[in-house]
Amino acid sequence: MGDAKRPSEVLAEQVREWRRRRDNMSAQGLANRIAEMGGTLSRVAISKIENGDRGVSVDEWLQLAHALAVPPPLLFLDLESGTDVEVAPGVVLHPWLVWEWATGQHPPLVPAAEGGAYVTRVEEFARAQTAINLYRSEARAATAINNAESAIRGAEYVDDADQLRAARTAHVDALRELARVLDLMIEHGMTPPGKPARWVEAIRSLGLSKHPDRLVVHEVGDGGR
Repeated sequence: MGDAKRPSEVLAEQVREWRRRRDNMSAQGLANRIAEMGGTLSRVAISKIENGDRGVSVDEWLQLAHALAVPPPLLFLDLESGTDVEVAPGVVLHPWLVWEWATGQHPPLVPAAEGGAYVTRVEEFARAQTAINLYRSEARAATAINNAESAIRGAEYVDDADQLRAARTAHVDALRELARVLDLMIEHGMTPPGKPARWVEAIRSLGLSKHPDRLVVHEVGDGGR
C-alpha cells in the first residue's frame, strides 16, 4: 500500500489546505461560516479534525465542503499530489479513479494483480447511474433551449427570416428532447426538476410529453434552469 492514505487522513489534510487557499481563513473563520449555515462545528472541533483526533459525520463533511466552496469529494481526495487512496483494506486506487467513481462517471474499480485497475460491478453501477445520466441529459436539453431562445431573439432583432425559422426549429427540437428526458425521469419514479412556465406550457401545447400533468413549473427570474 506504500504511501496510500485513508480517506479520513486525506480529509484532515485537505480541510487545512483549503482553509489556507481561502485567504488563510482561520479555523474560527471556518467555524463561523458553518455556524451561519446552522452547523455546530466549533473551532476546537475543526482543529481536532485537522489533527486527526476527531472524525466527521456525513453531515459535517458536507458542511465543511459547502463552507469551503469545494466539491465534497475533494475533501477526501488529493488530486494534486496524486496520493493513492485506501478505499478499503484491499482497494487502493489513484485519487482520479476514485473521483470518477464518486462523481458517478465510472463503475467501482479494484486493483489488478499485474498493475493498474479493472472495473467491477458494472451492471449494478449502471442501474444506480440512471438518475445521474438523466440529470445530465436534462441539463444539456435545458442549455439547448436557452441557446435556441437566444438565437430567436437575435434573429428577430436583425429581422432575418431564415435564421428565425432555423432557431424556432431548434427550439422545438430542444423542447422535444427535454420532454423526453422528463418523461423518462417520471417513468423511473423520479420527481422531475421544475422548469420555467413558458417551457412547460410549450411542451404541453405541442403535445411533446406523455405525462404533461406531471411536469413541474418553477420560475426563477427570466432564466432557464
